[in-house]
Amino acid sequence: MVLKITNLKARRGGFQLYVERLEVNSVVALVGRNGSGKTTLLDAVAGLIPAEGAVEACGRDVSALPPEERRLVYIQATPVDLPMKPRRFLRLVASKWGKGEWEVKEVVERLGIGNLLNSSGLSTGQKQLLNIAAGLLAEPCAFLMDEPTSHLDWFNKRIVDDVVKKIGVPVLYVTHDPFEAFYVGDVICLIEGGRIRGCRENTPADFSEVERIVKSLYL
Repeated sequence: MVLKITNLKARRGGFQLYVERLEVNSVVALVGRNGSGKTTLLDAVAGLIPAEGAVEACGRDVSALPPEERRLVYIQATPVDLPMKPRRFLRLVASKWGKGEWEVKEVVERLGIGNLLNSSGLSTGQKQLLNIAAGLLAEPCAFLMDEPTSHLDWFNKRIVDDVVKKIGVPVLYVTHDPFEAFYVGDVICLIEGGRIRGCRENTPADFSEVERIVKSLYL
């Protein structure tokens, strides 16, 4: 599966976004300052704001489709509260998509969240993990994630990011934190002024090198 974005143009107030080409077939971490266009890009890809250009998901052009028909799961910074216990919630989501207990078990095991199924009083991070699990049950073409760990401390960020790396479908992951980008991303892209300024494959590096690498993306 792959998410392809081509000649995408969108406007939000006086801000203009233009992405000539972006291909997402793993975890692509999109890093940039506040106001650089990160959320605008996700909203345009999701179909939440008017946009020109092409968005291709699962081999089909979804640009003219409403958000609910694009097969894209959008995870935002504040997770959706579960209306019931996690096990029942995931079973209900599975039934909506024509799936059953086996699929719930497979997703839970893949993400390593079996300890949450009977929990109550969930933390923000735990809710986010269960939101991701619910999204996987919909068999999406890709995930769009807008700073999903922004309300978490570093320890809980790593728990969520470790799950993101195990999802197994394309993820366009937005963050303003370059350290997190290098932790979670297979590819790192920099966005500035509504334009993607560069992308590079992520390679194992000592975190002391991250600042130098981020600076190189700006040059």
